[in-house]
Amino acid sequence: MTPLDFKTQQIVNSIVDVIELAYTQGRTVTFRTIFSFLQFPKEAWEDDPDLDEPIEVTCESDLVLVRAMISSMFAVRH
Repeated sequence: MTPLDFKTQQIVNSIVDVIELAYTQGRTVTFRTIFSFLQFPKEAWEDDPDLDEPIEVTCESDLVLVRAMISSMFAVRH
């Protein structure tokens, strides 16, 4: 996978931080919740499928997988 530029990596880090926070608090989170919380422009995400699917994180190693998944999403899309 190609390394992400600095700004894109910061976006990925912010998304993963919210997911990690939800995990540590024992809560479920969706991408719609994350994008709204981080105040991303609606035009950038409102047409994405599966916005309301819960992001399942059951252990610390899941966070590593989620980071890799989100990094690859942004590497392909941007």
